[in-house]
Amino acid sequence: MGARNNDAMKKLDLTFVDRSIEKIGTGQEKVLEILQAIQGHFGYLPDEALEQVCKLTEITPASIAGVSTFYSQFRHRPAGRYTIRVCIGTACHVKGGGRIYDAFQRCLGIPEQEDTDPQKLFTVEKVACLGCCMLAPVIQIDDITYGHLTSEQVPAVLRDFLEQEKDRAQQKSRPAYAKTEDLVTATLRKNEIRVCLDSSCVASGSSKVYEALEKAVEQTGAPAVVKSVGCSGMSFLAPLVEVVSADGASFRYARVLPADATAIVLRHCKPAQIGRKIKNAISTLLDKILTDNAWEPVTRYSIDVRDGPIAGFLDKQKHIATEHCGDIDPVDLDEYLRNDGFKALQKCIEQMSSEEVITEIERSGLRGRGGAGFPTYLKYSAVRDSASKKKYVICNGDEGDPGAFMDRMLMESFPYRIIEGMAIAAYAVGADEGYFYIRAEYPLAIKRMSLAINNCREQGLLGCNILSSKFSLHLKINHGAGAFVCGEETALIASIEGRRGMPRLRPPYPAESGLWGKPTLINNVETYAVVPWIIRNGSQDFRKLGTTTSKGTKVFALAGKVTRGGLIEVPMGISIREIVKK
Repeated sequence: MGARNNDAMKKLDLTFVDRSIEKIGTGQEKVLEILQAIQGHFGYLPDEALEQVCKLTEITPASIAGVSTFYSQFRHRPAGRYTIRVCIGTACHVKGGGRIYDAFQRCLGIPEQEDTDPQKLFTVEKVACLGCCMLAPVIQIDDITYGHLTSEQVPAVLRDFLEQEKDRAQQKSRPAYAKTEDLVTATLRKNEIRVCLDSSCVASGSSKVYEALEKAVEQTGAPAVVKSVGCSGMSFLAPLVEVVSADGASFRYARVLPADATAIVLRHCKPAQIGRKIKNAISTLLDKILTDNAWEPVTRYSIDVRDGPIAGFLDKQKHIATEHCGDIDPVDLDEYLRNDGFKALQKCIEQMSSEEVITEIERSGLRGRGGAGFPTYLKYSAVRDSASKKKYVICNGDEGDPGAFMDRMLMESFPYRIIEGMAIAAYAVGADEGYFYIRAEYPLAIKRMSLAINNCREQGLLGCNILSSKFSLHLKINHGAGAFVCGEETALIASIEGRRGMPRLRPPYPAESGLWGKPTLINNVETYAVVPWIIRNGSQDFRKLGTTTSKGTKVFALAGKVTRGGLIEVPMGISIREIVKK
């Protein structure tokens, strides 16, 4: 959510409420979005602001009371400038999440029955899951995540966060990502130094390593570019740095510290001229990293190595939903396009009818990846065959099961692939409007999906007349508000409609009567992510993987007492022993 407006905390700004309603709308279904905007600005839901909402919209006091008390995200009393969310999900609970919560309360001097420190700087609250189970116990302060915590580390976490806030205030003008054309030009003649900046890797320190590598490249003048990439799945080695030289050779370094950045840069990207002082520093660092005792804390290994920490981890994997993992910038649309991005959608629009798309999905044997395993093509067919002219598609990103973080990492690392899969589904069923429903506890996923949607709109890949065709699709993101039950599809629909997220009896199923009573296709993140691969490569290649009744691959999250925590994608039918032991 970020630091809150100080002026808003001192004096209630009803003008902000007016502007928000003007922007969002006045319908009853807008209640959740309006409440989220108000809380994001004020830090809580002031009575005066809620009264203003009722005056200017169709939303009733009863509706506001029902919604704001149902979702755990909302609060009715003032909060601190920053919010500390302590995960008490299963993995974090077992690892001592409750003790971490108590330690924050003690360290901040928060009185019993209160959740905000006397200085009104921090509010501490418990949340069901942050989707970083392999880092348990984990906490999140606004959009920064910290993992593997102990009670003794709480003061250091607070200091670190405040220092980062100070640094961020000083670097607001600095772009979050390199311009695409600059990155492309640099890549053509330089080495690439790749670092994953997803939530779990950042919690392990990868953002500090990224900054140190950028500084090392700048100070040494090394012919290299530091690049943010999607997750490789090897979270157990984070911070993980991969150096890809101009000739294609690849080396990986595990558990890197910022202090190791210069040595890594100069190991692979030697500048043409170096001063004596820098030479001496390089010599010292290289001696450290290249001796037999060099592997603490940095571990080096080639991508082709068949032994060591990644041998079994990589051997059996097949990347479909996670295609190009660890290689491309998650939010760089041009790079996605250079790697066959949106070719599947183009093929559908230019060469295939909606019936042919659904037939290809049927032949692939794809089943829903959300848990039930329902044949995907049957949902497509039911929505397409409906006589209704208005239809919707929904991507369920409200992942909250204990130990599960597959959807979070997919949305953070592969936003364009999910959008493309959703667009193909919309084309197949005849929908022109769709929604992403993403947990509020996944701020980076929301940020990257939002940026990807905007980029697609600008390039004509979303909106009206996509790829100069008659097909149009408008996508929007709805934030969850802290209700685990909204992972169930009918509860999710109720939430989008601005109601309490209560499941309803079925039938009718959403494919018959879903969002606002219209036929609605709902699939989870992973299901949409594999669709472009199937269309590009053919259903037969997908069917070759898996078992007789379960085709293709499955993405699994590994957390708990396992050697290699992270994300893997393997063919269906693989045993748990092979996943954990290999």
